[in-house]
Amino acid sequence: MIDTHAHLDFPEFDNDRNRVISECHENGVNFIVNIGVNLESSRESVKLAEKYDYIYAAVGYHPHDSKELTDSAFKEIEKLAKHPKVAAIGEIGLDFYRNLSPPDIQKKAFIKQLNLADKLGLPVVLHIRQALDEASDILRGRDRNSGILHAFPGDERYAAEGIEMGYYIAFGGPITYPKSKGPRVAKTLPVSRIITETDCPYLAPQNYRAKRNRPDYVRYVIEKLTEVFPRYSFEDIERITELNASRALKLPAADPPKVVYKIGGSLYINLTMRCTNNCYFCPKNKGYHVAGHNLHLQREPDETEILRGIADYDDYQEIVFCGLGEPTLRADLLISLAEKLRQKGVRLRLNTNGQGNIITRSDLTGKLAGLFDVVNVSLNAPDSVVYNKVCSPQFGENIYEGVVNFAQQCNNAGIKTVLSVVKLHEIDIEACEKVAENIGIPLKVREYVSD
Repeated sequence: MIDTHAHLDFPEFDNDRNRVISECHENGVNFIVNIGVNLESSRESVKLAEKYDYIYAAVGYHPHDSKELTDSAFKEIEKLAKHPKVAAIGEIGLDFYRNLSPPDIQKKAFIKQLNLADKLGLPVVLHIRQALDEASDILRGRDRNSGILHAFPGDERYAAEGIEMGYYIAFGGPITYPKSKGPRVAKTLPVSRIITETDCPYLAPQNYRAKRNRPDYVRYVIEKLTEVFPRYSFEDIERITELNASRALKLPAADPPKVVYKIGGSLYINLTMRCTNNCYFCPKNKGYHVAGHNLHLQREPDETEILRGIADYDDYQEIVFCGLGEPTLRADLLISLAEKLRQKGVRLRLNTNGQGNIITRSDLTGKLAGLFDVVNVSLNAPDSVVYNKVCSPQFGENIYEGVVNFAQQCNNAGIKTVLSVVKLHEIDIEACEKVAENIGIPLKVREYVSD
């Protein structure tokens, strides 16, 4: 777990700060980012980061304290920001709810600190309250936007705008409140752009509402996100949000490539990076991660390595042959593994681009029958023109018919067959549904995850 927004330097922790920090780490919090709100708080954040390997700092002036951002204070903030454990400038922004600093001074301090972040190449942690339009006007006029929208206060439209500009959206304890709009907003977002936080000692989750918040209560935020995204387990959301945070704040992360990986109740096997298509929407073109797993293989695994990886898991419902490449390019290994796993009574699924018969120059579908329970064929187009545009197949312009035929042959061989299509603006979903209906195979529409 990771808490991207904590205030452990605040007086609420004066009596037990070290104990709380140690307990949170023992309870599974891998990283904490302690956020400055003024000069003194920024100094203390850096001190905490120096003391604990797993704590990083952000330095800056909260909009409430903007009136105190003198030239000398700004120079010291800039000096602190160059510390190797400072991950961001923040929290900065606009807060017109209480106006503890005059709005015009808030805007000047906001822009000044944004410019500092640009100068140092650091992301920002933004605090915006009842000033979304004003903040948006300032941010939209900038060449560079990166960082986190902390305690996100907006609706779906503002969330989409924030992501479009380059920000990650942070959710904390309030997402667990019965009347919170957070779950509704989060549901509209790609999970790859969501960050977890606490804002401790404030905004404790529902279980501890009105009590002191602490970094390990981020667990309740993750639990709520698993309700919002039921496809994912707690461990999935934990892993995904930690990767998101490491990207947003450039934090170090142990991220070895996976041969065998788990998402929800399914165990996946990553056989190869090679593929006979070059789909522009493939994660391989966006950073090699799927659901927080690094699938960038340095070499192709052998059967022993794969079986050893599978043996590390015992709580899955099915095994899926699906990585960043096309599994049928290693058809012999695919069949050999399937035979061994089938003997153990494991439910098997193959996710494929449907070019296996052409790749192997044989009736691969006949070999799959009796081994695989499900074959999912990526249709991704209603015709060859669109298919060639979005998938760039290496086998030429007439491959689409072969993909459809492969699906039909799998279906005729008694394998439960599903066609899938990614929801893209170039693809007519209704036309794809007609293709599927005409050959009697169900169609699954998948959301496009942009990164």
